[in-house]
Amino acid sequence: MKKTFNDLILSRQACREFNDVALSKETVLEILKQAKLAPSACNSQPWKMYAVTTPENIEKTAIALGVNGHNKFLSKAKAFIVLAEKKAVLKPGVTFDGHHFVKYDIGQISAYITLSAKSLGVDSCIIGMVDQNLIKDAVGLCDGEICNIAIALGYSDIPVRDKIRKTDDQVFTII
Repeated sequence: MKKTFNDLILSRQACREFNDVALSKETVLEILKQAKLAPSACNSQPWKMYAVTTPENIEKTAIALGVNGHNKFLSKAKAFIVLAEKKAVLKPGVTFDGHHFVKYDIGQISAYITLSAKSLGVDSCIIGMVDQNLIKDAVGLCDGEICNIAIALGYSDIPVRDKIRKTDDQVFTII
């Protein structure tokens, strides 16, 4: 049964306990194809997605994202999507200081990845602790690329937790 957007946002949660069920490369490819439709400033698409699916590279990536011994659960992830930030290009030969926009664009594509994954029954966790040297070695980042976000993927048997959020009047005002 197809999930509505509300179903997705209510069921999507950060997963830190993946089970042993394998994740197919076809499913990862579908997530990538959906995620590449994420919006970006001036349609600059200042990212490159590296899909990590082989056991050896999954292990290297988990280590690169386990800064100072954190994120031990990543060893159970079945795949990663590593997001490399690139300089934003408006049109061929024209660049701009994309630092202001790129972080928002990376946020957009991260949301698309996690929601796409959930729509396919895949759980995820966004990881923001990255050892730049280790991640470059793990996925082969190109010169000029930096990774500040990666997304762990897999399946989980953990029940959906209740969403605990601030009250409406604490987070928005209608004017």
